[in-house]
Amino acid sequence: MKKIRVAYVLLSLLFLIMGMCIYLLFRDLSNIALFSWMPNFPLVDTSLVSLNTGTIFGRLFVFNLPHGLWSLAGLLVIRAIWLTNVKWRAIYGGIFFVVISALEISQLSEARHGTFDVLDLAFYGGSAFLESMTYNIFIRRRVL
Repeated sequence: MKKIRVAYVLLSLLFLIMGMCIYLLFRDLSNIALFSWMPNFPLVDTSLVSLNTGTIFGRLFVFNLPHGLWSLAGLLVIRAIWLTNVKWRAIYGGIFFVVISALEISQLSEARHGTFDVLDLAFYGGSAFLESMTYNIFIRRRVL
């Protein structure tokens, strides 16, 4: 059981870092509030790698995939903490999903910086579905 929890935490870190790398490599960070605290290095001013965001897949990769990866990382941490306690895992997973969705929806108003994107919400839901299916197929049926 402990190995499974460690694996979940390590996967969570991997997905978190992957989402950050997409931002650091492919996005212009000068107008993103999350990175406003960083010193003014050339890395912050422009993206390091040019990616054609004119295609559907390019836009999904650059603008929506990081949100899905970050939500997946959060869900994996919640799964690691409450692996066998279904009740608390569902409660905290639901709270997490409501909070990240509310943060995205709050971008519709001028009160919060950012651009609302319904595909971010779809990626949140997709990451929750992916995590749930992976758990049910590979962990619950085989280990628990």
